[in-house]
Amino acid sequence: MRVIVLAKAPVAGKVKTRLMPQYNAEQAAALHKQMTEAVITKVCSMFDDVWLAVDNIKHPFFTDLKQRFGFELHHQNHGDLGMRMRHLTAYSFATDDEPIMFLGTDSPHVNISRYQQVKRALTDHDIVLGPVDDGGYDLIAMHTYFPEVFDNITWGTDSVFSETIININNLDLIVKVLDTSFDLDHAEDLQRAPPHTW
Repeated sequence: MRVIVLAKAPVAGKVKTRLMPQYNAEQAAALHKQMTEAVITKVCSMFDDVWLAVDNIKHPFFTDLKQRFGFELHHQNHGDLGMRMRHLTAYSFATDDEPIMFLGTDSPHVNISRYQQVKRALTDHDIVLGPVDDGGYDLIAMHTYFPEVFDNITWGTDSVFSETIININNLDLIVKVLDTSFDLDHAEDLQRAPPHTW
């Protein structure tokens, strides 16, 4: 299985802004870096085929991570999240027929058993979704190219998961839904999963 981690460059004032004002812009960016590295460390310890898909391929944070971990570094392309995942999905399946799993960097606390569940589930499901309690998801995986899954989604809202399920059902795909987890978006989320637990 190929793991594609989506990440933004750690630019102060541009990432993890919902952590403010409890954290200043520099602290929020530093936490974003810590979260990204924690996710990369975890998936690279489990999977041989890891892509990091980023908004700025030349940012030194990403080139340093690439040197240390040896993953493939790719540009996310442009457009909303759905367009970017659709592009990366098409590119991945044009490369080979390896199943893929998309992850963000907002759930560094997730136990690796969640990723192991995905790998097992893809043997007899078309799609695997990991819902989070804000109405989105922390992962989506598929064993072949289903671009319509990303269509007509109101990204960044509490309807992302439900709209994705509608798309999956309209395509008559078999979906495995994992237990509901949570993202680290707000300062109180960091109390539920503090950095030393990642």
